[in-house]
Amino acid sequence: MGEIKSALEIAMEKLKDIEEVTEEEKARWKYLPAGEKLGAAYLKGNVDLKAELQQYSGKAGEYVAKGIENLLSSLITLPENEAAKRTNETAMEGIKSIKEDKEAAEAVISQMVQILTHYADQGEKQRRSAYDQLKQQYSQYLQKAMQQGMEMPPGLSNDIEKHPRFQEEWRKRKNEFEARYIESLAQMKQALSQIK
Repeated sequence: MGEIKSALEIAMEKLKDIEEVTEEEKARWKYLPAGEKLGAAYLKGNVDLKAELQQYSGKAGEYVAKGIENLLSSLITLPENEAAKRTNETAMEGIKSIKEDKEAAEAVISQMVQILTHYADQGEKQRRSAYDQLKQQYSQYLQKAMQQGMEMPPGLSNDIEKHPRFQEEWRKRKNEFEARYIESLAQMKQALSQIK
């Protein structure tokens, strides 16, 4: 009859099979979140990132910087309102402040600003035009359907914009429209992350 092992003994045997955690992994687990916290505090206006980052050296400093950048970069989005624009500006400024190669960082950030500005200016006009065009198409479609005897649910015939099919189609077109901006922005974020 074989030996009966306790749950603790079984767990200890399994732990032996797991490779030891390296010092680098420990540093990553410890300092990435620390960097993210600093990034969050910076957005609230409570932290000088460069001064805080100087308190770390070696791998710790690299991971803290990466944590800061990960958080700030994730907050850079298409500027759909003034709050998003302000967050974008603050996040880009924060990332630039922790980069060693400020010239290269500035070049990439300038491209990001161009993408975001184009989205806010030209993109808004294009979105409005596409929205009006869809609204007109949908209105014509509904008029034709009603002439053919289709009954409209109460309240929808006068307010096309609230019609679920119209909203679904608009979401689809808006997502398609924004996809190229989001892709370009993602490429710029990737390029920025490669700069020391």
